[in-house]
Amino acid sequence: MGFLILVSGGIRSGKSAFAERLMDERAGSAWTFWATGRARDPEMEARIASHRKRRAAGVETVEDDFCAFVSSGIFGEGGPLSDTPLLLDNLGFCVMELLELESSGSWMERFGRILSGRTGLTVIVTDEVGEGGIAMTPLGRSFADLTGEWNQQLARQASEVYTVMMGCPLRLK
Repeated sequence: MGFLILVSGGIRSGKSAFAERLMDERAGSAWTFWATGRARDPEMEARIASHRKRRAAGVETVEDDFCAFVSSGIFGEGGPLSDTPLLLDNLGFCVMELLELESSGSWMERFGRILSGRTGLTVIVTDEVGEGGIAMTPLGRSFADLTGEWNQQLARQASEVYTVMMGCPLRLK
């Protein structure tokens, strides 16, 4: 497996901006940004637009869902982009998509195989779910459980793990 970095934090903590700075420092402008968020309302559209404006002109951007990422195979072992530096932002959207499909186990296994087959730098941005209270709804609890499980699995595999709070990154591993 190539070099894996996991960046977590709460909403509006600065985790995406920090991950983008990491990519710029380590890969220059020759990297791919896979955006998993979908604009389902005007507020989310504005958030996505703000993220787009931050990225350097040479950064290749793919805006598609997680299932498309996993199914494409282009970033995995033997894929044409397996050595291309990659930033996946945000794992939380991936979990929400899988909860909508009511499926997660096989997707995590397939995602793990993609990551283990990559030779290039991979940075994954994820939501920190371990600092809040218990969600009030079954869907909220499922999101926290699944995200927490995936975060722990990825943190075990990662070479570096950061958390970002109030724009301040802290290296955990």
